[in-house]
Amino acid sequence: MNLCMAIAAPRSQDGFFSLPASRISKPLTVLKRQEDTDVPLYDVSEVSYLIELSIGTPGQSVKVAIDTGSSELWVDPVCQNSQSLSEVDECIANGIYDPSQSTTFEDVNSTNTIPYGIGVVRIEYVRDNVAFPNSTINLTDVQFGVATASRQLNEGIMGLSFGGGTPEADLRYNNIVDELYLQNVTQSRAFSVALGSSDSDNDSVVIFGGIDTSKYAGPLRTLPILGPQNGETLNRYWVQLDSISTTVDGSSHTYDSSSLPVVLDTGSTFCSLPPAVVNGMMEDLGGQINNQGQVLVDCSLVDNEGTFDFDFGNITIRIPYSQFVIQANSEVCVLGATPDDQIALLGDSFLRSAYVVFDQNNMEVAMAPYANCGQTEQRIPDGGVSGVKGAEQTATDIDGDDNVMLG
Repeated sequence: MNLCMAIAAPRSQDGFFSLPASRISKPLTVLKRQEDTDVPLYDVSEVSYLIELSIGTPGQSVKVAIDTGSSELWVDPVCQNSQSLSEVDECIANGIYDPSQSTTFEDVNSTNTIPYGIGVVRIEYVRDNVAFPNSTINLTDVQFGVATASRQLNEGIMGLSFGGGTPEADLRYNNIVDELYLQNVTQSRAFSVALGSSDSDNDSVVIFGGIDTSKYAGPLRTLPILGPQNGETLNRYWVQLDSISTTVDGSSHTYDSSSLPVVLDTGSTFCSLPPAVVNGMMEDLGGQINNQGQVLVDCSLVDNEGTFDFDFGNITIRIPYSQFVIQANSEVCVLGATPDDQIALLGDSFLRSAYVVFDQNNMEVAMAPYANCGQTEQRIPDGGVSGVKGAEQTATDIDGDDNVMLG
């Protein structure tokens, strides 16, 4: 279902701010290495969702990727360290912020190194104004990083996890979610994300302080955000996943080891899941795994009506096979999950099929199956998503409307 036109510009209303994101694909050259196999390697596209900022005075246009898996905003990756000439060009096209050209720039005299699942960046902290083009929103004195060195990163990143303004903070300063709240753009440290389907590059949107009730089917169901897991000290958007199963022709079975805490991470193209789960998916789809952890499957599966079903106890997100495979070439597709026995996260291959609200104030996530049925935006009430019409905190009974399959 695709009833809405692409979102062309930011929209600001009382207490919330809607920001369009554009999806870009680029070659994914590195995945976590697994055991050696004889299965061929394929270049797979990594997906990022970019939003535009105007930084400094006068404003300098920079595009950054939204990332719920990290907390910090930084810009200016070292484009010369990109993997190919085309990636260098794409990196440069995202824009450069030059502090020396801004009259409102302030040096913080502090540095940091931030590792990601793929890539690493070293930054120097600065403060400057951050505005959103085509809107009246201009945040002043915002702290962020300017890269002095980076590897395997082609765009800056806007981290949307916990900043310094919350008790759960791992940062010692306010991040962009904090600043939008503290500078009265939003009325809560909450935002919603619709990445859109894999068939469109322009229907992605982030709404800071608000939600769009036309972007999901059935009721929103809330889940508590868990504390740090797996021996970590870092606070993230951890939620409890009860099971993953597959359904084909009305017959279902559940994968072993699929009940565990998971991180919701827009900055990851793939899901990272326990090897037992990925191996089960591979066997069901007749796939093979190569030495980079890619599960290769036949692209004819996009016409199969099977689903992978992610059950969170009070809501199930059913993902059609067609949305959970990524095209490598005309004959081979790659499963949207890789094996990982260290951390489980649900990346874009999952999040495209879900509408998710991240609420730091109330330490909860709300979720429903993604739909695209128009545009009905509203502010998130002070009490959280549970105050939105149609939202439910607990599941006493789950009818068929909660498990809508959307392709």
